[in-house]
Amino acid sequence: MAALLIIAIQNAQTNPAFLAVMILLILVFVIASVLINKSSHKKTLAQLEQQAVILDELVKRDFKTDDVVFAQQKDEVLVYHLTNVNLTEYRSDGSTYSGGYAGVSFRVAKGVRLNAGQTGGRSTRNPEEETIIDTGAVTATNQRIIFTGANQVRVFDLSKVVNMEAGPNGLKISISVSNREKTSSLMSNNMNDLTPGMALSLATAWQEGGKTKAIQTAKDLATQLRQVVAEDRAKDAK
Repeated sequence: MAALLIIAIQNAQTNPAFLAVMILLILVFVIASVLINKSSHKKTLAQLEQQAVILDELVKRDFKTDDVVFAQQKDEVLVYHLTNVNLTEYRSDGSTYSGGYAGVSFRVAKGVRLNAGQTGGRSTRNPEEETIIDTGAVTATNQRIIFTGANQVRVFDLSKVVNMEAGPNGLKISISVSNREKTSSLMSNNMNDLTPGMALSLATAWQEGGKTKAIQTAKDLATQLRQVVAEDRAKDAK
């Protein structure tokens, strides 16, 4: 669009109608972009409010739920259950062969060639990249984080966690545990439910300080979410 505008300006004297059309199109594009951004922002604020309501409900029902069944360990308590979560890990997609043939190739018969010499190529392992390896459900308890997908199962014992790092809004959280070499990440784009980061915050709070701390953490998260929404709406109102 910028290139077309430049061309339109250069040819404004010979074709002023084209310049007028380009300016009009740019104005329409800018207005549409502003409206889309506003609509997206309103949707995000509504989703944050919904997350606060979910946290309120957790506190109200004392974290009790009847629709999740899993093999519990002694004194293990379900904290939260998430669906449609991606499990990601850093993996290589294979190897790349590079190099050439250092010998001589000559024809010995029709359709037949003879190669004399040695190859000078080599195979190099491709760099690891973050890869989605499965999609499934996450069960957060006061002892473990359990991912169950169609092809993969991961169990993260909270007592063995050495590092947890959350991304923006907690939509992605990376977990490193002492009994596994690779760091795994749980990622979700569903802002209409609690994010993996929120669920793990509640689970670790329960592990560290019992139900009382988990409840307080849920209340604090709900308060912070509503505060963010109120501040953003106050800015929009100005």
